Amino acid sequence: MDDEKGILAALNSKLTDENKVKSPDDLHVGDIVYVELDKNDGLVLNGKYVTRLKYVVVAGAKSNAKEICVALINTSNDYSNDPDWKSEQYLLHQSDYPEILDYDSWLDCTDVKELLFRKIKSKDAIIKGRLNSNDLARVMITISESEFVSPHIKKVYGINRFVENNAL
Repeated sequence: MDDEKGILAALNSKLTDENKVKSPDDLHVGDIVYVELDKNDGLVLNGKYVTRLKYVVVAGAKSNAKEICVALINTSNDYSNDPDWKSEQYLLHQSDYPEILDYDSWLDCTDVKELLFRKIKSKDAIIKGRLNSNDLARVMITISESEFVSPHIKKVYGINRFVENNAL
């Protein structure tokens, strides 16, 4: 469909601007955020990329709101042959998130990343949606029980407190 007057482009731009992360108050546990990450964020990049746009799920925030921790959404499960790691890769069904995911994807609950809020804002991160309540509960329990995530990270980002307060 032709859009000679640019109405659809303007509407898309307005919706994108409305969903940009502007302050720490914009982010909540379970939000799905689209953000550019690099090796300084703990992202493993192959030789042809310096940065990657990634979907992440907010798993917690420091009390000062200057940092959050996130779990990465990946299209493949690189740990499918390792039962310990595989049990902590949470399957997100594309049918539950058709406006966000093109494929069934895996949320890596073994390796949460710590991100500075100012970097998220400077990279024009966009809130694309939110985990449904069932997925949110199961993901947060998986992260809180993970032996791969340090007790310190769970404490400072309020992961265990979230699980307890929400009776998950």
